[in-house]
Amino acid sequence: MNTISYTPVPEHIDGQISPIHHPSSLNLVLTRNIVRGEYVHGRLVIDGNFVCHTLENTSSRVPAGIYPISLIKCKQYARKMPCLNAKAPCNMCKKSLNSNPSSLNFVLPCYCPMLKPGNGAHNRLDGSILVGKFNCLGSLIHPKTIFDPLYERIRKSISRGHEVKLTIVDG
Repeated sequence: MNTISYTPVPEHIDGQISPIHHPSSLNLVLTRNIVRGEYVHGRLVIDGNFVCHTLENTSSRVPAGIYPISLIKCKQYARKMPCLNAKAPCNMCKKSLNSNPSSLNFVLPCYCPMLKPGNGAHNRLDGSILVGKFNCLGSLIHPKTIFDPLYERIRKSISRGHEVKLTIVDG
């Protein structure tokens, strides 16, 4: 859905205003700048403004490119999460719940790339992009306090009908 803004058009001398359609979108840019061993650190920017640091696992990182973000109900987190390029939930979310809840402890090997809070990417093979504040190599701090406003910004943008994209650039 496009937002309509009204601006006066010079051709109309009698003071009429014409609607001009401006497509609206929220563009997130992730620039990966440190690759050490199994860790990939990056910076997340929205409209040229720094938002937070990111952390990924080297072996399961999402390839560089442009990905639409959609909010999908995740069974692992029991809430909607910002997923990359996902029209359908991951294999975990597609399966019905088993009668034995302890057998559901196989979530991390399921590849489902999304933005999420987290402190470290060691043995995290789900393609997730963790957000937080850089602490040291392979570690983030304050992930929840950084994820919540980022999630709200994405949620509000999607609810207003705007397109949300994540551009991943290898630096």
